[in-house]
Parts: sequence; C-alpha cells; structure tokens
Amino acid sequence: MGENRRSVAVVTGGGRGIGAAISRRLAADGFAVAVNYSSSAADAQAVADKIVADGGRAVALRADVSDASQAEKLIATATDEFGAPTVLVNNAGMNLAGSARKQSPSDWDRVIGVNLSGAFYCTHAALPGMYETGWGRVVFVSSPSGGRRPSPGMNAYAAAKAGLVGMTRSMALEVARRGITVNTVMPGFVETDIISSGGDAAVENLAAHWPRIPAESIADTISFLVSENGRHVSGEEVGVWLGGPVGV
Repeated sequence: MGENRRSVAVVTGGGRGIGAAISRRLAADGFAVAVNYSSSAADAQAVADKIVADGGRAVALRADVSDASQAEKLIATATDEFGAPTVLVNNAGMNLAGSARKQSPSDWDRVIGVNLSGAFYCTHAALPGMYETGWGRVVFVSSPSGGRRPSPGMNAYAAAKAGLVGMTRSMALEVARRGITVNTVMPGFVETDIISSGGDAAVENLAAHWPRIPAESIADTISFLVSENGRHVSGEEVGVWLGGPVGV
C-alpha cells in the first residue's frame, strides 16, 4: 500500500452499483474510504458499515457534487476524518434522457452538473492536498456514450462523459511532474440504475448486443490505476467493455 499519507480515497457516488464495488475494492486495498452519496444514505451507510466490519476504515458522506460548495465540503470532511485524500474516483453520475428538441435546459444543466461539473469541483478541491503530498490519483468514470458509442436522446449525458475525457487529457499534462496521474475508465454494459432507468426494453436491448461486465471488473481496473503499478499510466481512457457491441 505504501506510506500512510497515500492511503485516503474519496469515491463519489460510492454507495451503489459501480461506486459500491469501487469503495469495497479500495478498502480491501488498504485505503480509508469516504463513501459519497447524494440521496441514497442507507446504501452508502451499508457499504461503509461492511467495510468497517471487515476491518477497514470508511465513512458515508453526503454531498451533491454538482454544488461546488458541497464538493469542497466533501473533501474537507474526508480530510478531517482520515487525512487529505490522495485518491479521488469521480464516479457520481445520472441521466435525464431526451432529444435535443425536447430536453429542457434545466435537465441539461442537471446532467452536466452532476457528471461533468461535479467531477471538476471535487478534483479542484482535492488537488491542493495531492500537490502538498507529492502523490495523487484522479480517476473519472466515463461511458461509451461519451464518443465511442453515442446513442440518440443522450445529448447531455454524452457531452458530459466526453468532457471527462477531454479534462483527463488536459489535466494529466498539468500534473505530470507532481506525482499525480489522471485517467478515465469507460465501463461497458454494467447493470446500473442509469441503465435500469431506461426500462426493461432498454436493458434487454443492451443485453442482446453487449457483453455484460461485472462492477467488480471496473473496480479492479481502478485498483490498478491508483496503485504504484499504475504510476506510469496517465491521460488515458481505459475501456472495460470487451470491445463493445457484438452480433450487430
């Protein structure tokens, strides 16, 4: 694991789905984990409680990361609990589907706010501690919708996820000499709340063409990227999707 100063992680949206798998894996790797949630308090608390029961360190922390002040408070509270986070996994995400003609500006703003702006706000708040430590790992969780496999009706979501890739490449150059890496992980078909929100038909359509990926595989990839073994990987978009759609 390395020095204690490198042992604190924040996982946004860490109480459910992919985020819960990431929280559990980082705890197993020896990190103290701040399990962030916005509305699912019981789920996040259950993840934190299980980590503690297994001998790890964790706390569930509420914050709507689309609010810059709440994102800053999230990092500050995690610092008060465990020390300055040197691993930040920007996993929080949501979608409000709608065509460009029909989607309201408020829905657009909400999707961009959680998926893209929230990731920036949390990273902006966490970077000073990483600079001071001289070591850090930032991971953004993107989607095939962000450029690789766009879908109609996903304009805001696709724009946000593509934005994460652009931010990854730019930020990686900024921090390259600071002992900090910045990467994006792109999950394939993992049955999450975002996918389920599209209804049974949407899930069945994805299952017919995409290989299913367990959430733990996403967590395994992030575990590598934030480890010392991943220290030379930065500015990359790492796909965990078995190549994408098959049989089409």
